[in-house]
Amino acid sequence: MKYIHTKTKKSKYFSLLIIPHSNNIKQFKIATWVPKLLIFTIIISLSTTIFLFFSYRELKNKYLAKLDELDYVNSINIKQKAEIETLREKTTEIQEKLDTISKFQEKIKNMIGIKDNKKEKRVVNPSRSGNQFFKEKAVLEKLDNSIISQIDELSKLLDNSKEELIKLTADVEKKMKYLDAKPNLMPAKGKITSGYGYRRNPFGKGREFHKGLDITNKPGTKIRAAGSGIVTFAGYYGGYGKVIIISHGYGYQSIYGHNRKLLVKVGQHVKKGEVIAEMGNTGRSTGPHLHFEIRYYGKAVNPKNVIDNYK
Repeated sequence: MKYIHTKTKKSKYFSLLIIPHSNNIKQFKIATWVPKLLIFTIIISLSTTIFLFFSYRELKNKYLAKLDELDYVNSINIKQKAEIETLREKTTEIQEKLDTISKFQEKIKNMIGIKDNKKEKRVVNPSRSGNQFFKEKAVLEKLDNSIISQIDELSKLLDNSKEELIKLTADVEKKMKYLDAKPNLMPAKGKITSGYGYRRNPFGKGREFHKGLDITNKPGTKIRAAGSGIVTFAGYYGGYGKVIIISHGYGYQSIYGHNRKLLVKVGQHVKKGEVIAEMGNTGRSTGPHLHFEIRYYGKAVNPKNVIDNYK
């Protein structure tokens, strides 16, 4: 089969002849602008295809780069979230320790009888509230802000705890000095033959008010200071016989009468439980015993209300 393409100079058409092996010859007329349009279309298509191809490659490369960047950011976020979670656990641990310290402080205060003048509000740990402190959908910035806020609160708690410990230490020292000075120790072993209050007069008729305790035992029994303090008198004093008076501070005085022998001097500092005399029968006495008085701001008080484990 042969194709013959003919064109006249003045014709506006192309003639396309199709000559088959048979005798039937076919002729087609095509306008001259059709091939031009076809070529133009092909050029435009090729240009567009090439442009789209290179644009696709560039976009693909950018997309892959963004994916790598996103993966890197996600890895950093995961690492930071893990670090924040660890920090949250540490802050929770610190909070628990602060709570333990606070409870220990309260226990010490209760043990030695220190009362708070005012109640301070404690900062509540966010991790212990009903809402979960870290939510899975929370953004990293909010997590950071929450942690920073919690750390600030813990810092304030630590400062408050430090101040409370300093104050508690001072209060404990004062209380310990007070307890050491308070004449609450039974001064001698023996039998209590006469208590505080009205009794029958052992030297005559009628009743009299007895201002202390009479403790009976054999002569020479050790007499101990009921509390720490300064000896303000040590000598013979009327019906008390050989007597010792100790000033303990805080308004307390203790008196030890009818001793056989005095073992301390005026101005001497004695410790609670220290031996200060030997039991005797000096002064106005019916037999070997210790007359023990406690005075509070100059007034005799019932030793039963002061001495620990009074029997």
